[in-house]
Amino acid sequence: MREKRFVLNRIARVVPLVVIISIITFSLLHLAPGGPVGVISHNPKITGDDLDRIRDIYGLNRTLPVQYLCWFRQVFLRFDFGASYASGRPVSEMIAERLPATLELMGLAFIVALVAGIGLGVASALDRGGTVDQLLSLVSTAGMSMPVFWIGLMAIALFSLKLGILPAGGRGVVGESASFTVHVKHLVLPVLVLAFGYLASFSRYMKAGMDEAIRGEYIRTARAKGLRERVVIFKHAFRNAVLPVITIVAMQIPTLFTGAVITETVFSWPGMGRLFYEGLQRHDYTRILGIVVISSLLIILFNFVGDILSILADPRMYPQAEPD
Repeated sequence: MREKRFVLNRIARVVPLVVIISIITFSLLHLAPGGPVGVISHNPKITGDDLDRIRDIYGLNRTLPVQYLCWFRQVFLRFDFGASYASGRPVSEMIAERLPATLELMGLAFIVALVAGIGLGVASALDRGGTVDQLLSLVSTAGMSMPVFWIGLMAIALFSLKLGILPAGGRGVVGESASFTVHVKHLVLPVLVLAFGYLASFSRYMKAGMDEAIRGEYIRTARAKGLRERVVIFKHAFRNAVLPVITIVAMQIPTLFTGAVITETVFSWPGMGRLFYEGLQRHDYTRILGIVVISSLLIILFNFVGDILSILADPRMYPQAEPD
């Protein structure tokens, strides 16, 4: 069937796409001024001979294509991301430590945005032109126009510095044993800030879907049969409106990675986003490249899931997926 060919075609594109992304990232990193050696070159105790030895140890004295081929063989054939230039620790070990925190933050933010966005979208569609609809329009405009870092800073200023009810950052209190209550308090601000912009987007999609569904002929038919309004709305209109919204939402999941980098940096959340930012500051090539490869695979995976959901919801969206 054509659906199977479509799925196999998308799977076959994964490796070439990740390789292309790695080539671009690798080239841009090594063409940028400074580099790992540049970070320590200003130390008066480091001599020119020391810098040459460091370049030789890390293979930085080779040509750029040779460096990439060595890194490619190490990563894609041996599944080894190498050691960090800055700390000397294995990059895979550093990512394994930080990945759960990022997935926790992204997962909770996505759930909050999806549930609240769908609920607000339905409420806005049922109150078209009313107070709820106007309030949602205001929230959506604010969420889609204000940058994440600004929302994060304002949230810290209000809830941490002024009111003192929530911590300003981190994943726990340093020096104290972790508890569920403390962990939840540290989660609240970064989750809400990351979810805010996506909530605004999801609610708009849901409102548009409900508006279209409510105007459908089958809704007028259901009402003419004497069905209760709640049954008409949630059994007929909602069921038809939510499917395309879910597929669109699934395809937006990869953008959570971008927001997570900013949110983790603002709130000092110990995830992959902050690890990536620290790697950029220290020109830690192996760390940055390892995170880029893992993030690319996750983003491609989520895009693939979004495509599959789109096919299940409406095969006409992809002509090549139509049945023979």
